[in-house]
Amino acid sequence: MRYFTVKEANSILPQIKLLVDEIKEKREKLYKSIDSYEEELEGNNDELEIMFLKTEINEANEEINELIEIIESFGAVVKGIDPFLVDFPALYKGEEIYLCWQEGEDKIEYWHKVSEGFAGRKHVSLLQEQPEEKNRTGI
Repeated sequence: MRYFTVKEANSILPQIKLLVDEIKEKREKLYKSIDSYEEELEGNNDELEIMFLKTEINEANEEINELIEIIESFGAVVKGIDPFLVDFPALYKGEEIYLCWQEGEDKIEYWHKVSEGFAGRKHVSLLQEQPEEKNRTGI
C-alpha cells in the first residue's frame, strides 16, 4: 500500500478533481435515468423504454466504476460518490490514517483515523510533525 504525504496527495488532487468532475456528470445522468426508469415502472410500463433505461443505468454505472478504478490506481481510496469522498492512506506516529478530501474542497485539509471514518475528520494542522516521520506525513 502506498502512503501519501499531504503534499503528495495535494499534488495529484487536480487530476482526481478532473475525474470527479466527469463522474459528477455521469452521476447526474444516472440519477435522471433512474428517475425515468421508476416513473416508467409506475406509469406506462413500456417494455422497450424500460429496457432502454436499464441499459442507460448499467452503462452509467460502468462508466462511473471505470473512473473510480482510475482514481484508485493512484493509490487513493474512494469512500463515496455523493458527495464524492477520497481518502489517501498516510502514516502518523506509526499509525495508518487517511488524508481526507471531499468534492468541493480545494485541497487536502482534513484527516481521520482509519477506525473513525468521515465523522472523525480533523484539520491537518493538528498533525504534529515527528522528526522520524517528516517524509511520511508531509507536515
